[in-house]
Formats: sequence, C-alpha cells, structure tokens
Amino acid sequence: MKPFVIAIDGPAASGKGTLARRIATHYHLHHLDTGLTYRSVAYILLQQRLSLDDETSAITYATKLDFNTLDSKDSNLLTSHEIGEAASKVATIPAVREILVAKQRNFAKILPGSVLDGRDIGTVVCPDANIKFYVFANVQTRAKRRYQEILKKENKQIIMRSLLILNNATDVI
Repeated sequence: MKPFVIAIDGPAASGKGTLARRIATHYHLHHLDTGLTYRSVAYILLQQRLSLDDETSAITYATKLDFNTLDSKDSNLLTSHEIGEAASKVATIPAVREILVAKQRNFAKILPGSVLDGRDIGTVVCPDANIKFYVFANVQTRAKRRYQEILKKENKQIIMRSLLILNNATDVI
C-alpha cells in the first residue's frame, strides 16, 4: 500500500499550518511542519552556544534530529522570531537541507499517509504528492495573524507571571 501524501506550501502566516493540522486530524494522517525541523536544528545550536555558521555541528544535529520529538518541544521557543532568523541561516547550509529533506521524504512514507507543510513541499520534498495546495493570504491578513500570535504569547506570559506571584508560601504571615 502506498501512503497518501498531501503537500501544503505557502508563505509565513498564510494559514498553511492550521490547514495542515486540520486536514491531518480529520483524515487521521500524520502531520509534519517542516519549518520546525530547521528551527529545531537552529534551537539546538543556540542552546549549545554554537555558531550558526558551524556546518559540522549543524550537520550533526540535523542527522540526530528525531521528528517524533518536534511536538514535545515548547512551541513558543521554536516559533520565536530569534529562532526563525536562526533557522533561515541554518537552512542555507546545503548538507543540512539535504539531510532534512531526506528525513522529510521518509516521514511522507509513513502509512496511512501524511500532510506536510512548508515552503517547497510540492516542488522539492514531495513532488509526487497526491494533493498539493498553495495557501496564500494578503500582506495585511498575514501581518494581523502574526500580531495576534504575539499577543497570545504575551498574554500567556503575563498570566503565568501573575500565577507565580499569587503562589505564596503556605507559612507566610
């Protein structure tokens, strides 16, 4: 049996991730946000205080990356602006791209099928996908979505801080 593959491409904040998650959930397919693969490698390099230009380390971490752990990482950490900028730099290393694209292609072979979202899924990663979508939104809509994401993150941090303040010691006077 051949896996059913859906490729979803589009720019940042176009809605491709939301669409991919919903389709994967509805049809009981596996989902991979391929951008998180590059972000994870960048995150590890930064955590280890290594240069983003350190190709040897980037290749090592790309090789070791386990896609099963992507969802377990704090999504706020991986989706931060800083990690996004670092991921863009890591993605320019040809060997890292080669390794991650190969892993993404292997992910697409998992039965019963998968939904992959990113920038070049339908053209590079899974050119033979059963269905290919290109999702787009105008600049104003994309900016509004990013702004709302930032507000959600900030509100979550404010709430967490207030909970920490309210959590006093039991023997306080």
